[in-house]
Amino acid sequence: MVKSLERFLGYISGERRGVLAGLVRAGLTVLSGPYWLAWRTRLALYNNGLLMCRELDARAISVGNITTGGTGKSPLVVWIARWLQAHKVRVAVLSRGYGEKPRRPEGEATHAAESDETLLFRRQLPDVPCLVGASRYETGLRAIAEHGAECLVLDDGFQHLALGRDLDIVVVDSLQPFGYGRLLPRGLLREPLGALRRADLVVLSRCDLVAKDQLRDVASRVRGVCGARPIVECVHRATRFYRHGTGEEQPLGWAAGRKVYAFSALGSPEAFPRTLRALGAQVLHHEAFRDHHWYCEGDLAGIARRAAEAGAEAVVATEKDAVKIRAFAEGGPPLHVLAVELAVTRGEELLAGALAAVVRG
Repeated sequence: MVKSLERFLGYISGERRGVLAGLVRAGLTVLSGPYWLAWRTRLALYNNGLLMCRELDARAISVGNITTGGTGKSPLVVWIARWLQAHKVRVAVLSRGYGEKPRRPEGEATHAAESDETLLFRRQLPDVPCLVGASRYETGLRAIAEHGAECLVLDDGFQHLALGRDLDIVVVDSLQPFGYGRLLPRGLLREPLGALRRADLVVLSRCDLVAKDQLRDVASRVRGVCGARPIVECVHRATRFYRHGTGEEQPLGWAAGRKVYAFSALGSPEAFPRTLRALGAQVLHHEAFRDHHWYCEGDLAGIARRAAEAGAEAVVATEKDAVKIRAFAEGGPPLHVLAVELAVTRGEELLAGALAAVVRG
């Protein structure tokens, strides 16, 4: 699956050359036509009132994106929820629950009754209700009725036009901001770039992982599309390591010079090994699984074996991966988890001001 994804990205990025690659890209371009037509028709139906956009008796804040893959929405959802909590607002998170699967048999290494994102929200936001369902309207009603929610944060809500919102935030990943400039399946765009005009505020994520001139180019292109919309810059800042299973904490300096074997199942997998290397770790190998992958015992045993064969001193995963793992395979290097949190590096007053305006109503 991962190798198939790599081949697909090679085709749409133009890295793969030759007659076959050209034919594949041509075919994907043709398929993008019906996708655009379906997107445009759906948008027109909502704009003309033929499809209903319903309102809830609570403030709604959407955090979304316009590309497939991970852009760093989840840490921003956590940041916003904590900000609202700090300002005495009763908040709930509404998630669609990508990767939802039924409970697995006892003895397997993961518990798949909930999505990885939902599990992560519940770990990092223990006092915030997190409700999962395809209809944000229905889950919003539950959040209000059962938890007295005054403000709802929609995870991945930009394309969910069926529910009205008071603030639309779009996250753009600075590493791969515009999905190769083409709609699915020819590129990674879920909507044309012009859809950014629907956003009230744009957040550029992972700003520390790109050169300053590249970041300026991304911001300039965003401004060119959506004009005077506020632009906020943020990073996913590593805070600590902790050992899986025991919770024993290690400072960030623990990674310096250490031989590690990394694995992750993220929409933007390249960010994780970059972060580890920036902390001084010697990354022997990074094993990338498809986004939202649920690890079975065989996966974990294979990771442990390959890490031992590579001479790793430790195996390192992200928190999003760790919440899906009950116990790591024995006989290999221990599993450590890198904890990160979102830090706003530019424009925090713009983001806080937008949130305050929603709260004031």
